[in-house]
Amino acid sequence: MPTTPPLTQANPFDTQADLTDAPASALAQFAMPAPQPGGTAAPSLQSLALTQNFGALAGVKKALVTVPVRKPNSQAYVRVHPDEGWRFQAAILQLKDDGECYLVVPALYADLVDEVRPKILYAAITRDGSPFLWPINAPGEDGRLDAWSESAHVAAQMAQTHWVRLVANRTVGAYDVMQAANLADEPKWPEKTFEDIVQIAFKGRIIDSLDHPIIKRLRGEM
Repeated sequence: MPTTPPLTQANPFDTQADLTDAPASALAQFAMPAPQPGGTAAPSLQSLALTQNFGALAGVKKALVTVPVRKPNSQAYVRVHPDEGWRFQAAILQLKDDGECYLVVPALYADLVDEVRPKILYAAITRDGSPFLWPINAPGEDGRLDAWSESAHVAAQMAQTHWVRLVANRTVGAYDVMQAANLADEPKWPEKTFEDIVQIAFKGRIIDSLDHPIIKRLRGEM
């Protein structure tokens, strides 16, 4: 009497090997169903991307409430307003501990000559449209200027027509000026006057009296 071969149970771990050797017709049952004609296609990644002017799409207008007084970031390209009316010389008191700048009225310059420094304030702007005031030392009474300040003025002049970046070169004791070769777009300046920008930049930081708390602190009176 013929014997019946014993039944064997398939090893689930051998399934992948079995499918690999199986003919294409046998593998068809494991394939994902193809999308049906007339079905809705998934949106492309490009169609889901939010553009840079997303604020304009929502009717949002950014209010200018803060204008820093600082030199440009060494990794940022900036422009300077070409109008000479958008810069002026002022007496600036800059604190050593945090770098914060105060605008001193001319009448107090003689009393604070050891604390303040004449600087040219340039209206500048970054690539993302954020304005700032760039203070650069003005020449002294003898007309002389240090190499750092001289190279900064050269950079500010170049920035009137090109996007530039400042990098400190400690070896030569001056700034290297990097000009962007492929940035042709023009900056979009805020809808403010230069006087408005200065008022925003120095709001609460104008020294018009020797009784100002900053002056008293520097003199050890408080």
